[in-house]
Amino acid sequence: MYDFSGRVAVVTGGASGLGLAISTRLAADGAAVAIFDRDRDSLPAAVARIEEAGGKALPVTVDVSSREQVDEAVTEVEKTLGTVGILVNNAGITVIKPYVDHTDEEVDRLIDVNLRGTHFLMSRIIPSMIDAGFGAVVNISSVAALHYAVPHAGYAASKAGVIALGRDVAFEVARHGVRVNTIAPGLIAVERSATKVPYLASQTAGSGRPLHAPSSTRPLGHGRPEDVADLAAFLASDQARFIIGATIPIAGGTDLQVSMAFPGE
Repeated sequence: MYDFSGRVAVVTGGASGLGLAISTRLAADGAAVAIFDRDRDSLPAAVARIEEAGGKALPVTVDVSSREQVDEAVTEVEKTLGTVGILVNNAGITVIKPYVDHTDEEVDRLIDVNLRGTHFLMSRIIPSMIDAGFGAVVNISSVAALHYAVPHAGYAASKAGVIALGRDVAFEVARHGVRVNTIAPGLIAVERSATKVPYLASQTAGSGRPLHAPSSTRPLGHGRPEDVADLAAFLASDQARFIIGATIPIAGGTDLQVSMAFPGE
């Protein structure tokens, strides 16, 4: 556990999946958490979960791809909770299909949410962190930005952009007491992905193997949202004071195997 007492955190996409796990962990460690999510209906349950655990949460409906909505949301948080000291850019979308089947609109949306959304939040919040002399930003990318995973080139490109953006910003703002780092998750078994992305659901369908059991390509099985939340909390904490510009995979070994099969095998 870390001590985030008196700190204000913003977690985008914070009402479900990885974002909810991260929001809950930061709140459990003492932070007042502003949950940014465009799914208005999911916010009450997320706030209730955090409050039941003794934390404090502020629900904010916002589409991170809209600069106007981001401006309004950040202003609301600063007026209600105070200066943001922790920012977790988790909101993201994916499209799984071959590259040649991607539409321009799908690629535009991937870039708007995954990359521009990260930029909008950092560019609005980091200046206040610089003024305060401290702050921690944790961006959520993906191992897909580092290795081929499944057919989702547009998603992979947007997440690679998140890594590059965070790396360069990290170098620029570190001297002002602000740290920026990136997490690259692998296959994490969250409810939304398991039910809405056929690829993940199909990994264990009909196999009789539990989702978290080891397999030939996943030596630790699928990860849990709490695995990512634990790492996010560490990177946001003072214990990570000497870590900047890092991209840390959290994939349970799924990113370590290189296929040596002959063509057609």
